[in-house]
Amino acid sequence: MRCRNLRRVEDPRFLTGKGRFVDDIQLPGMLYLGVIRSQYARAKFYVKSSDKVITQEDVMEITNPLPNFFAPKAPKEYPLAYKEAKYVGEPLALVVAKDRYEIEDLIEETYVEYEPLSPIVDPLKAMEDKELVHEDFGTNIAYDDTFVYGEEPNDYEYLEKTFRINRICPSPIEPNGVIADYSYAENSLTVYANTQVPQVFRTALSIVFNIPRSKIRIIVPDSGGGFGGKIFLKPLVLASLASIVSKRPVKYIETRTENIMSVQGPDRIYKARILYKGDKLLGMDVFQIEDFGAYLHMYQPLPILRQIYHLTGAYDMKFLRFKIKGVLTNKPPTGPYRGLGIPPAVLVLENLVSSVARKLGIGQDEIRYKNFIKSTPFTTITGAIYDSGDYVKSLSILMREIKREGKGLGIAFALEPGSSLAFQTLVGKSRTPYYEGAYVKMDSGGEVTVIVSSNSMGTGHETSIVQVVSEVLGIPPENVRVVMGDTDGPPGTGFYGSRFSVVTISAVYGALQKLKEKIKELTAKAFNVEKDQVSVEKGIVKVNGKQYKIGEIANIIYNRAILEGDIGLDASFVLKSPNLNVADEKRRVNFSSTYGINAHAVRIKVEETGEVKILDYVILSDCGNMINPMIVDGQIMGGTVMGFGASLMEVVKYDENGNPLQINFSDYLIPSTLEVPKLKIIHTITPSPLTPLGTKGVAEGGATVPMAAIVNAIEDYFNINLDYIEIPITPEFIQGVMEKINH
Repeated sequence: MRCRNLRRVEDPRFLTGKGRFVDDIQLPGMLYLGVIRSQYARAKFYVKSSDKVITQEDVMEITNPLPNFFAPKAPKEYPLAYKEAKYVGEPLALVVAKDRYEIEDLIEETYVEYEPLSPIVDPLKAMEDKELVHEDFGTNIAYDDTFVYGEEPNDYEYLEKTFRINRICPSPIEPNGVIADYSYAENSLTVYANTQVPQVFRTALSIVFNIPRSKIRIIVPDSGGGFGGKIFLKPLVLASLASIVSKRPVKYIETRTENIMSVQGPDRIYKARILYKGDKLLGMDVFQIEDFGAYLHMYQPLPILRQIYHLTGAYDMKFLRFKIKGVLTNKPPTGPYRGLGIPPAVLVLENLVSSVARKLGIGQDEIRYKNFIKSTPFTTITGAIYDSGDYVKSLSILMREIKREGKGLGIAFALEPGSSLAFQTLVGKSRTPYYEGAYVKMDSGGEVTVIVSSNSMGTGHETSIVQVVSEVLGIPPENVRVVMGDTDGPPGTGFYGSRFSVVTISAVYGALQKLKEKIKELTAKAFNVEKDQVSVEKGIVKVNGKQYKIGEIANIIYNRAILEGDIGLDASFVLKSPNLNVADEKRRVNFSSTYGINAHAVRIKVEETGEVKILDYVILSDCGNMINPMIVDGQIMGGTVMGFGASLMEVVKYDENGNPLQINFSDYLIPSTLEVPKLKIIHTITPSPLTPLGTKGVAEGGATVPMAAIVNAIEDYFNINLDYIEIPITPEFIQGVMEKINH
């Protein structure tokens, strides 16, 4: 399989305005949806009844609570708030109208009477259970667990810190968008949505509305970014509910304010210590408080559990204790954000590693060389099975590319899991079969159509599939058509977790191998020879000493009247993610197929104002064999810039009344070209032995490391180990550090 920079086949339609996004789709008789949201973090409320307003009281008999597939227990969350609002922005009622202008008028005209209650905003106070977010749930602690791996050493020193990770929003260029079209006659539901997990959400909608899964179809058109923010079920539920009640197609396009207020990433406090003896790292002891908000997102607590192996990372440590308390507060639910829980864990581990080096007076790289796992495959104390990679070599290459002298150097090293999330067995849930399927068919002219249920969010998936088909079959890229994002397609579980190149591409490759075998079999029948006398290589079929282009053979196969029975040139393949297992009696589990490398080095300076300026940034990536390096670099760049934003500026904070202080791009800051330096990207390649093309995941890695690298650079700049680190690192935080140093 060649690695080459084929131009993205998606781009001509995007650059010429020919993309087809949710808001471009119009259905006959379609109405528009508006959402009336709570103005209070906690309040009893009454919505004045109207035939134009939908409340939960109106639909209680036709709806169930939203499902959570992974948490041991969770408070009930209905599509709309029932009697009491639990956070600012919670949907209270729906209105539908013929256009968006009328929607705004209806929202303004709808009378909502509130009886404000005292909100529970601080997760530390919420843990005391003096007041409850949900009286019927009986506690504010929704998840409480401890994981222990290995034996705690008897003789060690430790370094301890507190980390505060504030909420952030994935902020895709296109917010959530949905069109729901319910058929009363057939009790069927068709949904157009820019979701990342159409198959999973088909199951969820079936549960909420008691519609058979076979009668729900979700179609994903072109989508403008996801980053975890398109794994929020509520927009699909609201639009579907409005369509069911109105018996008309209903379109809902989230506003930017709605997106920032309700689609948020992790909200965490860590108290963590690293155990060491001399320059030997022995283990980690971590206590984490996770602020879930008022309800548990459907994927919680997976963003917590996914951290487990990241808390020992690429180091040969023999001990990990990880305590977790997941707390309910009067804030929106937190859900996936690019990296699905990993960036804060990388910060905790990698900052403590660099801090030990500083305390010992040795280099940040030196302590890593000493403690890295030296060979792969390697099974960690948590059960993770690292498939390939040379960690020492990777870091040494990185260090040659960054300026070493002077102050303000930060390095950080992380492994990127590719494919599955099979660790829900850690909380007593049966493992979801994380699989992905592909269907390929060749027509009589030799042109190929590939159908997958997975989709793309501007990530170049269409191009990557075209390249694989073109290379394997030896046909021109323009002879390949890709159909994506439809639950009527092959089985699959969606687009997330750096899994596309691990499972979707592998499924396409598997289907192509079956197709090649079918070409050989049917060619042998057409020419009345044995199958082993036929070969298919580089677009040429050889038989009876003659050569035919693959398109010519396709035409012969389809048109030879002598053939009967199965003459279709098509094949399906469903891939089960390789090398996964379920939790054993010691709660060890390998929940990913592949583990790529992301090593970052940064050089910074700090202005007198407290502003952190990034001077140089070098990235080393090992994602195995690359199909299209240009697409890989695009993913790395985009993820890294997201990491800059998360590290230095992006935040959604709340006041004591539970009001969000950032609700649009005037106060929620995201990086621009002015804040982003030129990135230098280096690749090493250690193919995964577990994927047919040697590929590993890459899409999340860029976002997981900058937080740690930048904080390490700040501590190096001031030659200090901070006891308390709050993300994002704002100029005000840095000014506090400088004042502490000066005094």
